[in-house]
Amino acid sequence: MASGGSITRGSWRPTAALVIAVVVVALAGCSAAADVTAEELSAVVERDGVAFDSSSVPDGVLRRLSEYKVILLGETHHLREHWAFVATLMSDLHDDGFRQLLIEAPQMAGWLLDDYVQGGPLFPEWEAPPFYERRLSAIRAFNETLAPSERLHVRGIDANEEWYGGANDFQLLFGWLIDRLPPSEEVDVSLGEDYATATPAAQLEAIEALLISLEADRSGLVESWGGDRYDQVVEMAEVELASIDVRAHRREDDSDGARAREAVIKQLVDDRVAECSCSTVINIGGHHAQKSHLMGTEQEWMGDYLTHRSAVVGGSIIVVGFSSAETELEDGAGGTPWDILESESPDNELLRVVAETWPGRTVFLPLDDLLFNDRTVAYNS
Repeated sequence: MASGGSITRGSWRPTAALVIAVVVVALAGCSAAADVTAEELSAVVERDGVAFDSSSVPDGVLRRLSEYKVILLGETHHLREHWAFVATLMSDLHDDGFRQLLIEAPQMAGWLLDDYVQGGPLFPEWEAPPFYERRLSAIRAFNETLAPSERLHVRGIDANEEWYGGANDFQLLFGWLIDRLPPSEEVDVSLGEDYATATPAAQLEAIEALLISLEADRSGLVESWGGDRYDQVVEMAEVELASIDVRAHRREDDSDGARAREAVIKQLVDDRVAECSCSTVINIGGHHAQKSHLMGTEQEWMGDYLTHRSAVVGGSIIVVGFSSAETELEDGAGGTPWDILESESPDNELLRVVAETWPGRTVFLPLDDLLFNDRTVAYNS
């Protein structure tokens, strides 16, 4: 990976026996050949790297992270150790005021996932729970040791994409939430039985009608449900409205659909950070919006956007990118395990150098040295 301007810093990544944490400065790769030698990199990695086991995060690293309002974790999807590390990080940061974890999960499931980490059940009819239960069980266990006012909250910040179940799962999750609330005598806030199979145009019409109904009986519903639940239901409908557009664009033009999805994610992140009088950790794919068909000058990458454009975050963010030198994948995940030391990566590739310098360790590497600003570093994620 080539370093760009000194825009954001950060990076981690769990592995089977070896987790490499690399603070990433660059936003987009550079086409120039790497001009930093393995010997130069090794000297910096040995001097600046903080090596530790993954059962706790060193105080020095926590102090650096806790200076920021937002910590963005850019993950490699499906690493076996990743979510255990996220739970460790959240518990270690708790005393510094971190109370919110935003994850790359559909917004429609946010209420259910948060209820789960507060001690509630996951609905067995929903096919996704085993996946999220495995990932969030450690946070649920940590919350059990805390008073309700001190507990961590988990929010979904993604659009309701087809791979999450799309309209079908939205209908299920929305219905389950409504069923848990006192019924309204003034207005019908349910969706029709055929919502999931309706055309996008009909779905738009149904959600728009739902939003009108919610607004029409706002005072009554707030009194019955409480303001937080009312806002939650309204947001579910608003995000589904945007998601219908995302799903339709995906079918017609995937690039447009991807950009529409990113817009939803960014808005949800801004909203979540703004409404929480706490510090926030965001866990999202490490190359979000840095696909080849999206890369450009519009700051589409989440870290870049939050650093430079988000009025809510105001630049108070550190980006921590997870890179694995050696790993196994989660059960059921696609792909194959890898080992950087057995790969064909060059001897001056950053992960290889870290793995050779700190064998078998988790390493936090801040990219503060000017070498990462002024030179081109080979980086194979």
